[in-house]
Amino acid sequence: MRHVPTHIRFSLKFSWGVKCYRSFSLDSIVLQIISSLFFVETADELFSVFIYQLLAGSDSGSLRLYDINDTLQKAKGSCSSSNPVVFDKFEHLTSLHVNSTDDQFLTSGYSKKVAIYDICSGKRLHLFSDMHQEPINVAKFAHHSPNLLVTSSFDRDVKLWDLRQTPNQPCYTTSSSRGNVMVCFSPDDLYLLVSAVDNEVKQLLSVDGRQQTDFGIASTGSAHNYTRSYYMNGRDYVISGSSDESIVRICCAQTGRRLRDYYLEDRTWESPILVQSLRSDPFRHFHMAVLASYVRPSSKRDIIKVNLLETGQYGDEDS
Repeated sequence: MRHVPTHIRFSLKFSWGVKCYRSFSLDSIVLQIISSLFFVETADELFSVFIYQLLAGSDSGSLRLYDINDTLQKAKGSCSSSNPVVFDKFEHLTSLHVNSTDDQFLTSGYSKKVAIYDICSGKRLHLFSDMHQEPINVAKFAHHSPNLLVTSSFDRDVKLWDLRQTPNQPCYTTSSSRGNVMVCFSPDDLYLLVSAVDNEVKQLLSVDGRQQTDFGIASTGSAHNYTRSYYMNGRDYVISGSSDESIVRICCAQTGRRLRDYYLEDRTWESPILVQSLRSDPFRHFHMAVLASYVRPSSKRDIIKVNLLETGQYGDEDS
């Protein structure tokens, strides 16, 4: 069994724009292997302050909500009786996502099910079965509507759902030529960014699923080259990386034009670094973080911070 530390460092962006770093410990029961983490922000109107909570899920299906302020108080030795909120398990969990109003979250995993939980009461509100023909890799709420969600699956389908309608009938279904690894909404919810196996990346209109942009990234022929893509700088750019490659591709979201390839390399061992996942920095333009694995034996995964504004030998710009 892999060792997973129970002491984690997080970066929080507070409402007045100051980025602060807090460290605290989570109990080891939930942390067999962390699958998903998500911050929840709620307002206490009486005191006009923000309460920050952390929603954590593990591959064993454990789901818990932690009060960050309370955990910090415990770390300082203060007395506190508050315990994490424990939700009903969701087996084979791989993904969780909180809605735009911070009162519900959904889960998906290596199954055909999606569950929706109420954060305030701790109860599971819905358990939808057979939403896809194969396991659902990712399920995400829209950024601006608590009722809209999108799911993607290895069955090649992407489906948009409206919780106000019949739950067994999607608003529409659109398909990729290969199994889908993930999908996400653009920050303004106008588009869906779909990533399928081996560099099939497309942008769709979220209103009806019509294709708006095909990024035309060359395939490698590998059935295990899992591609993940996200928006950067709002929805101006798309960053994309694949698990069998050491390249992060930066594209124009509107035209699909490749603007730059950023190569990752282990300079010590002169070996490539493979892209397992990546995220853009929500606070700084042209910054991102890459979850990378090394080709050399017995190596651990690292998170690599990338500043695209810095010139270097590993960035290849399209001229």
